[in-house]
Amino acid sequence: MTLPTTSLPEISVEMPQITITEASQHFSDLIANITTKKQRTLITQSGHGVAVLLPLEDLALLQKLEDMLDYQEAIEALDEPGENISLEELKKELGSLQDGVCNPAPNV
Repeated sequence: MTLPTTSLPEISVEMPQITITEASQHFSDLIANITTKKQRTLITQSGHGVAVLLPLEDLALLQKLEDMLDYQEAIEALDEPGENISLEELKKELGSLQDGVCNPAPNV
């Protein structure tokens, strides 16, 4: 199955595209192409991209990138001015909120 390609300006990637209707009619062929050719495929509806099918390896890479960004944001948050509290203090504070008590832990 040969699919037309499209360019998405917001992410600047060219990839094959298929409508939702076509995807449902040729789903097993579509999955075979994705797994054997390791290509992403844009799913469109009314001429607009609505989803992308991608190989599991790409998903794993996206998750690693997301973890790296989360780690970087955590490091930056630690460098922000202000008081840092321990995990135990946070749990205690959150526990009192869950119990219906809105008494934040006193500042030490």
